[in-house]
Amino acid sequence: MIESYSKEVQKARETSKQMIENEYSNISRILELMDKYFVLIINCFENVSGAGEIDNYKLGLIVSFTRTQLIISEHIIMSELIEVTTLERKQIELLARLSEIDKKLNNKESIHKLKGKTPNIGNGNVSENLKNMYGMFSEIAHSAKTEPLALLVEDSDHNAISYSVLPKYDPINTVVALNNHIQLFFDFVIYMFDFQNKFIPDYTNDKDMEIINNLIEEGKIAKLSVFNRFE
Repeated sequence: MIESYSKEVQKARETSKQMIENEYSNISRILELMDKYFVLIINCFENVSGAGEIDNYKLGLIVSFTRTQLIISEHIIMSELIEVTTLERKQIELLARLSEIDKKLNNKESIHKLKGKTPNIGNGNVSENLKNMYGMFSEIAHSAKTEPLALLVEDSDHNAISYSVLPKYDPINTVVALNNHIQLFFDFVIYMFDFQNKFIPDYTNDKDMEIINNLIEEGKIAKLSVFNRFE
């Protein structure tokens, strides 16, 4: 019997956190390094404001990505996987919109045509990895199919399926969500290297690369598939 749902949720989330930390002993270090990168971004832009409508738009998108990044990290640790995939979908669209803005500017077109339209995930606006994720994430976000409900963790008993109303650690889908989260992080970092070169006077990526290199080493230790390319 559940007497206080919010208290039970907090207990279940803490259990999930302990279980993922048992499986990936350096998970906190991996998320901490990603967080550390965003601290650099925040400090880098602390005294910077957009010079006009376009810069303000892009800066707003970057801040939005940063804030959502931290929420996703927390949700993965807490085994709230439907929420994770919905937010990761939002991050993919954000990266696509940044790409669309740059393409408009390079072609000397007005960005006003983008307003009111969902970002286009095609036309090379995001990497193939993110493009492949997007369709599945949309199905989850829109409740378009029943299969993604397995992310709630199914309990099968006597040919009946029930779903947990409390978050439960799912070792298979949690690691998938974590790999996707890190993939999004890398795509954002790649964008930011170029953006900061253009936007920040005397920018160098030395500190950024130190964090990224440390992250890669931790990822190899954890044997997360997203880091296989660095072997």
